Amino acid sequence: MGIKPGQNTGNQGGIFQQVTPTGKPVGNYVAVPDHRPLPPTTKPGHTWKPVATTPNNKR
Repeated sequence: MGIKPGQNTGNQGGIFQQVTPTGKPVGNYVAVPDHRPLPPTTKPGHTWKPVATTPNNKR
């Protein structure tokens, strides 16, 4: 359902919310830049769900 901790964000960096295995949102948010791994979650089995994506650079 979500993105697993440690996976690379690729070009889709931004704000992520932690969700339970059933998809219920948890109150934890994290901002991750492009091409960086997602941090660990507070409980095993939880994943990250993208909330907002950072815009691409126009230069």
